[in-house]
Amino acid sequence: MSDKRKRRENFITALLIAGMCMVIGGTIIFVIKYNGQDNDVLELSAGMTESPGTGMPDESGAVMVTDVAETTEETTVATATPIPTDTPTPEPTATPVPTDTPTPSPTPKPEKLKSLSGYSAGDVISWDKIDRENLSDYFTSSSIEEGDSVYNRIYGKSYVSNSNIGLSDLRYLKMLHINFDGSYQVGEMIVNKDVAGEVLEVFEILCAEGYQIHSMYLIDDFWAGDGESSDWYSIDANNTSAFCYRPATGSGNLSKHALGRAIDINPQQNPYVTYNSDGSPKYSHDNASDYVSNRSSDTAHVITTSDRAYELLTNRGWTWGGSWSSPKDYQHFQKS
Repeated sequence: MSDKRKRRENFITALLIAGMCMVIGGTIIFVIKYNGQDNDVLELSAGMTESPGTGMPDESGAVMVTDVAETTEETTVATATPIPTDTPTPEPTATPVPTDTPTPSPTPKPEKLKSLSGYSAGDVISWDKIDRENLSDYFTSSSIEEGDSVYNRIYGKSYVSNSNIGLSDLRYLKMLHINFDGSYQVGEMIVNKDVAGEVLEVFEILCAEGYQIHSMYLIDDFWAGDGESSDWYSIDANNTSAFCYRPATGSGNLSKHALGRAIDINPQQNPYVTYNSDGSPKYSHDNASDYVSNRSSDTAHVITTSDRAYELLTNRGWTWGGSWSSPKDYQHFQKS
């Protein structure tokens, strides 16, 4: 093959290669540009300008490309990813309550007593256990039967077999009273059945109004061998009591106490007083000395004609020993 022919073929080959490069470069530019537009995420533009030089065959017949000016220009535009308009705005999360923090429970109210069952005389009961709307539930009367607990306490002491009064004529009363400390305290008393109802009524009113009574036990709790001696010890303990089968103080006749128709209230502050010929007082209990001459209604627990117990009992036909000329029995109420 001649040299001229070889140089021609080499020239043609170089042209073909250059054309192919231009086609490939344009394709790349097209793909980059339109691919970025389709994805709506990133737009990329790239431009390339080529100026091929004139290929001149050298002495060996090879085509030499000279004066090639190549300018490559790339412009990159980055578009921020749009925030979808339908994305909900997150709501603030409430601070969780610690699970280990105990929920305080309401303090249960003490259950109110329905009765004084199970309580004995002298027992103190807290105020929050007393149902003041139904105070009468704590004032009861019961008969005394031979062989029962009350009978066994009194038989041979405050009660003996006699022809004047029998067990069936008596009633055992159990009730509340306010003691000198201002607390509810259980009390007891034996009275004649004929006055049992009104005695309960009077002492319930006194309790509801806060009238104070030091203590209220059967006289048998102070038994000293006979009725008169036992009465002395009961009075000395400032005990309020009623029934005791015994003669009247300083007399051979039966006392109203022997029939269950007399009550002595707070005997220390309301003593039994007799008077000597010179008018000087005589009394047997030293603890009563402050209350013999000082009978002011302003003195605590002193019974006068303005006293509430005096008012309630005398309005029901009871007489008061403080109204007698001599002796003065300020503690004593009785009913015929």
